Amino acid sequence: MLEKYKTTFAKLRIDRVPSRWDEATNGGAPHKALLLLSVLDLVAQGEINAPLVVLHADLIDLFDRYWRTVMGSERKGNIALPFYHLKSDGFWHLVAVPGQEQALHAQIRSLKTLEESVLGAELDAELFALLLVPHARDDLRRVLVETYFAPHVRAALVEVGVITAHSFEYSRSLIKRAREPFTLKETPDLAEQYATESRSTGFRRTVVAAYQHTCAVCKIRIVTPEGRTAVSAAHIVPWSVSHNDDPRNGMALCGLHHWAFDEGLIGINPATYQIIISPVVDPDEQATEPLRRLHDAALHLPEAPILHPAPSALQWHQREVFRNIALRRIV
Repeated sequence: MLEKYKTTFAKLRIDRVPSRWDEATNGGAPHKALLLLSVLDLVAQGEINAPLVVLHADLIDLFDRYWRTVMGSERKGNIALPFYHLKSDGFWHLVAVPGQEQALHAQIRSLKTLEESVLGAELDAELFALLLVPHARDDLRRVLVETYFAPHVRAALVEVGVITAHSFEYSRSLIKRAREPFTLKETPDLAEQYATESRSTGFRRTVVAAYQHTCAVCKIRIVTPEGRTAVSAAHIVPWSVSHNDDPRNGMALCGLHHWAFDEGLIGINPATYQIIISPVVDPDEQATEPLRRLHDAALHLPEAPILHPAPSALQWHQREVFRNIALRRIV
């Protein structure tokens, strides 16, 4: 059975128009191979634990990481394309949202349409059973990497898999840590067991998921058609000071409010989790009004109380970073 699927994986139906693809992808579209590599990684981590593959944030993030490794950041990847078109390869069976069965017969090219029409993709039972076996999973990974990618990019793809495994391991350790008493500053022993990219990826995954991809300050939640989110994981006490990736030392923030928090223009009341806007922000300037009106608003918090920001971390930020005194305006 393994040989059957190794052959199938080596003969995926892909676009091979020469003008579209270069030697890095052996002259063919890499979408399907990258999606399958992502699925293999998530099965290995227990994130996909049934034959139904659901289009969730971890799968989208991982596909994007693989895409950028091979294609760079200028050319945008679109996970909707392989998720839909893999149905032509015989082992990937789309499951429609009830009432949306007809939509599966039309071309689906956007993530929004895919999410509205498809519950997921059901793998062949025999294939999923193989994916649960480490050596079979490794054999199928090798087929994908060696068939669809040139030798000079293969090591980077393998490295993505390694970073993914380590980042999930690190994420699990962070959730475990969140159940213990909070320590403001950590010795770097735990983090030093992991490469910087694995550590930062694990911290981001834990924090952004806890806040459901929503900015804690403005509550904005935007996901691009490629599945990229508007928020990042911000440390409350900077890593350079605390060596602390405890999720209680983090918040999900959009780009503007991440910058404003780091610059001390935003603080958080440690007792009430209400937003405080610094007096440095000019009250007479109309352009600052969107920021000023957030004063006293409630912070968007994770559903799990154990993942709420640690009061001692917020107190440190209030004391060391927050600008509590208005600067004299220079005329």
